[in-house]
Amino acid sequence: MAAIDARGLSCPQPLMMAQAALAKDSGPVVIIVDSESAVESVLRVLAREKREVAVTRSGQETTITAGPKSK
Repeated sequence: MAAIDARGLSCPQPLMMAQAALAKDSGPVVIIVDSESAVESVLRVLAREKREVAVTRSGQETTITAGPKSK
């Protein structure tokens, strides 16, 4: 399982990091972000790739767990 800590980074860095991790690892990949624009961007790409997704919010942080592509 890959883990991406993109807290404090502005778009498009979190998205690029997530895409690179997903290209290497089919999942699960955990992505931690602290900006709403990063959450929206990452979730949009995961939906386009038809990946299983779980989202957990805690204060300012959002943890996105991307699973394998849905069949």
